[in-house]
Amino acid sequence: MMTVATTTPALEEWRWAADHARAPRLRSMREFMETEYIPAKGKFAGLKFRCDRQPLTRLWFEEIDSGRWTRHWCTGPSQASKTTIGFNAALLYHLFERRETVICGVPTLDMVTDKWMDDIKPAIEACPRYRRFMPSAGKGSRGGTSISFRLGNGAELRFMTAGGSDKGRAGKTTRVLVITEVDGFDESSETSRESDKLTQLRARLRGWSQDETTEFGECTLSTVEGRTNQEITKGSNSRIVLPCPHCGAWVVPEREDVHGWEDADDEITAWENTLFYCPACQKPWTEEERTAANHACRLVHRGQEIDAEGNISGEPPRTRTLGFRWSAVHNLFRKAGDVGVDLWTAARAVDEENAEKELCQFVFAVPYSAPDVEETPLSAEALQRRTRDLRRGVVPDKVQHLTLGVDMHKRFGCYTLIAWLPDGRAHIADYGTFEIQSDDMGLERATLAALRDLRDTVNAGWGLVTGGVRVPDQVWIDAGWGPQTDSIYKFCRESGQRFRPLVGRGVGQQYTKSYVRPKKTGAEVRKIGDAYHISFQRTARVLLVEINVDFWKTWVHERLASDPDKGGAMTLFKAEPREHVRFTKELTAERLIEEYKPGKGTVLRWEALRRANHYLDSTVYASVAGHFCGFRLVPDAKPRQARTDGRSRRHRLTTPDGRPFLLTERTL
Repeated sequence: MMTVATTTPALEEWRWAADHARAPRLRSMREFMETEYIPAKGKFAGLKFRCDRQPLTRLWFEEIDSGRWTRHWCTGPSQASKTTIGFNAALLYHLFERRETVICGVPTLDMVTDKWMDDIKPAIEACPRYRRFMPSAGKGSRGGTSISFRLGNGAELRFMTAGGSDKGRAGKTTRVLVITEVDGFDESSETSRESDKLTQLRARLRGWSQDETTEFGECTLSTVEGRTNQEITKGSNSRIVLPCPHCGAWVVPEREDVHGWEDADDEITAWENTLFYCPACQKPWTEEERTAANHACRLVHRGQEIDAEGNISGEPPRTRTLGFRWSAVHNLFRKAGDVGVDLWTAARAVDEENAEKELCQFVFAVPYSAPDVEETPLSAEALQRRTRDLRRGVVPDKVQHLTLGVDMHKRFGCYTLIAWLPDGRAHIADYGTFEIQSDDMGLERATLAALRDLRDTVNAGWGLVTGGVRVPDQVWIDAGWGPQTDSIYKFCRESGQRFRPLVGRGVGQQYTKSYVRPKKTGAEVRKIGDAYHISFQRTARVLLVEINVDFWKTWVHERLASDPDKGGAMTLFKAEPREHVRFTKELTAERLIEEYKPGKGTVLRWEALRRANHYLDSTVYASVAGHFCGFRLVPDAKPRQARTDGRSRRHRLTTPDGRPFLLTERTL
């Protein structure tokens, strides 16, 4: 009996062609991520992505896959899946599952390299199915970076930044836009004649109808006015609610519901005692209960309510924007104890404002709001009567430190002498001006001559109440004006470490750049203080002080506004009010204002009311020098001399003001 072949080579070829002619079934984004995505770094590096590790991700993907929204904006705590679901997922899904051109918006060109090398490239290479589509020709194909990548499957990734010209954002169109660090796009460049940069990026979607485009944005929240917060709150403003294991209410525990860390004596105790509490019944949740509650989480949009049985009522808002936020309670990568340590540490931080920003932005994902700033309460007339019963040039006997601040100009300099007392008070014992004969001698020679004359005055000292003389511990001189800088450096090198050059950094127009606080000391940075630091300038062979003038102007004004009879106050020497007119007017020549800057958030800066503010500057410099010497508003139990080299004190012989007796033992 003959057997008839059921298949032929031609039939097999036909079937192969038919199979490949069919359009592949498009998976949902959640299905794509759980099937294809493998994190390249982090706690679960090398393991396939699963929504149950961070249950909030399930809600995010369900909303995207519903097709209800065309704009998808999310924010959450640091290292809590924000980049994975708000950036990587969107890029990879549309590049590989849908094989589409994607425009990726990043604030700066430097960030293009960071995003490609740190996030996108590792994510593609970690995916076995898609790593073969990495660029094989052109820029970026051999480990480098580019602003445009053509992938092996035909899709294209194009980066666009907030910098550069408007034309750089106008040369490409797509229906898919993915943006990271969104708040960096808030501000239009000064040369731009178009709208803000995010709007310019969105214009690349205008070749499609609004219901055909898709947009993704993720960012750490900056301020209430920031773009991310505005998009989320004006969009669906969705909240992730959790069922309380005790009362059954659907709640969202926030920062005020984290307890147990407040009375801890140390961070380990804070970690052990901290738990989230239900806002409704005030009962604590164990970590097991918090995990179970998150696995049962629900999403409720703006205008909707959820009852005890979990029934959601009300229609979603009529918007195309999904605004999706999660907080510390939803982040199962960290325990409640970790949050407690964050709160405990922030409550004891020296820089309270910076610690508060970190808590808001990186732990609880809420916009930071700067404290209300009142216009300075100081008036020149009030300061003129703010005197102590000591005549000009007389230093109190109980002086702990004595410092002189010098503000330099082309034809004159101003100085302020401040005596720092053990009870936390400060007394301005003298101030004045000295001439710089730059028109006759030339600026460099005149500056050196004037400072050498000032040095003679300093070394002669100022008289104490009961007799004797006190020489200033530190004399800090403004070296921020370029034509005088070299002369001031030269003077300080020849005069010893009592005399130090400084530059002021701030937000105002008179400063070339803002203050940046170093992270640690080393060969260059020798000391880090409160809003100032000292660094070694190798070329000039000098130790330079850099100060945050915005911080210290505020500090000086607070001292001048304090009760003169209490600690923390600053007073003037006894004189007729008219003698203090110029000095007090210059102390009040600026006021502190608060303003919002797109891309930067709320900024505090000092605004000049009058051009003459020289004595304010010299008073600030003397104040920072006082802190360097060891003055504190709340004195230590045992006053100590300031040091910067990290070595313990080993000196037996000292001068009356506490310095080592031998010159060879005197350091910073």
